[in-house]
Amino acid sequence: MSDFHPDHSNIRTRRPARVSCHPLFDLALATSLLVALPGLASADDGGDKPKLTTPQVAPCSERYELVADPAPPPNPRDGKEAVRMGYGTNDDWGTRENVEVLSPQQAGLNETALRVHYPKGTSAPSDNGEGGAGFYATIDGLAEAESACLQYKVRFERGFDFVKGGKLPGLYGGVGPSGGEEVTGDSGFSVRFMWREEGQGELYEYVIKDADYGKSVGRGRWTFPTGEWVTIENEIILNDPDQKNGIARVWIDGHPVLEQQDIVYRTHDRIYVDGLMFSTFFGGHGEEWRTPRDQIADFADFRFFRP
Repeated sequence: MSDFHPDHSNIRTRRPARVSCHPLFDLALATSLLVALPGLASADDGGDKPKLTTPQVAPCSERYELVADPAPPPNPRDGKEAVRMGYGTNDDWGTRENVEVLSPQQAGLNETALRVHYPKGTSAPSDNGEGGAGFYATIDGLAEAESACLQYKVRFERGFDFVKGGKLPGLYGGVGPSGGEEVTGDSGFSVRFMWREEGQGELYEYVIKDADYGKSVGRGRWTFPTGEWVTIENEIILNDPDQKNGIARVWIDGHPVLEQQDIVYRTHDRIYVDGLMFSTFFGGHGEEWRTPRDQIADFADFRFFRP
């Protein structure tokens, strides 16, 4: 599989995301209960399958401090302006063509949301056309964070055709590798999410491992519905540079679904959790990954926490 990887030369100099101190929303209000399935990593993970368990601790948003809650402005000229103003980034692609802003009323939430379009026949930007969108947002509140928590909402349109799969946002550090780039431990990592066939969810990791592309972790431990908001929550605890002791945890609508240990995110202590890798498109690479029709998904309520 292949995905787009923009220039990261300004990764440390981006304008910071807006920071707010309003209270956390109650996860109990989330209405979309996803199906948690027993299972291990998929057969095409690459390298050794990780040992997966279920988190035995409260969601990280309840244990960490809120440090940023960026959101798009209500009346931008276009999607590019919305992303750049709302998330303080100049490192984006597909935002003018494929992103629009929903009002709180349209989103059914207390804040604006991003609607991303996937035009018919598109998949990975390096494959066929440019469907979806992406950007990197450095979050100042995560400066030199060795543990971090990302929480956001996603809503696939009703009847969404998942085809073979596609990318979803996650956390990154350093250069945020993707697109088949080698992860050596001294330049960075990324931990995104993916949807797969029939809406199966998974973590999609670029960490030190034996695989040509990202590592598929925990596929099928939950399933995305369509037509309703789902809250994703991901905690990352970086490893000590000389140890294999990194951790990733996932909660879906407040329900614990996945814990992975013994991860190697880095080999140098200068690598930290830096911010948001917003990345969404169909693919994979090749005709079998492409969306058969115009489709949309909505994203909102991005929140960042740290100990």
